[in-house]
Amino acid sequence: VHGRCICHHNTEGLSCERCKDFYNDAPWRPAEGMQDNACKRCNCNGHSGRCHFDMAVYQASGGVSGGVCEDCQDNTMGQHCDQCKPFFYQDPLKVISDPQACLPCYCDPEGTLHNGVCEGHTDPALGTVAGRCPCKENVEGVRCDKCRANYYGLSSSNPLGCQPCNCDPSGSLPFSVCDPATGECLCQQFTTGRRCEKCVVRYWGLGNSLYGCSPC
Repeated sequence: VHGRCICHHNTEGLSCERCKDFYNDAPWRPAEGMQDNACKRCNCNGHSGRCHFDMAVYQASGGVSGGVCEDCQDNTMGQHCDQCKPFFYQDPLKVISDPQACLPCYCDPEGTLHNGVCEGHTDPALGTVAGRCPCKENVEGVRCDKCRANYYGLSSSNPLGCQPCNCDPSGSLPFSVCDPATGECLCQQFTTGRRCEKCVVRYWGLGNSLYGCSPC
């Protein structure tokens, strides 16, 4: 009566000339013979209800998918809301469409590379493990929150995380480590100093004695 088309194939408009909202995974095309060329629903893994069509993305995919999701929720991102945002990782026991799939990283930002970003997902080919924290060179621990043996002073400003103790082997205990916070070394008897580099009063000959120093 009003000259308005009754639209099918997920289209809308007076002449069914465009795809309905959230059916933008392929470009609108008129039906051809037996091919309806229906508009395809976007795949946002349940984390968004909005998307737009991007021709460059569509062509790059080989004509498979051009729908780009907008405003991904549940700490997700990506064309299909199929990745966890930085500082989150995908729970290996959950599919990405699960609302609780992305968990926060548990890395210490002072000892982790990239300010505390953990590995986002498990991929044996890349050697990544979901949630694993990439530690700075002189740092260890699941959270990258501890200095390695013989290192101290965990700091975000240090690109290596911790600095070496530099204990004097002549005056420090065998295989001893320094205090991880202060860097003070554990000294042999009759030796002293931050690095155990000198004899106490009335002792001499650092390194010449079994006990570090000898009495005068």
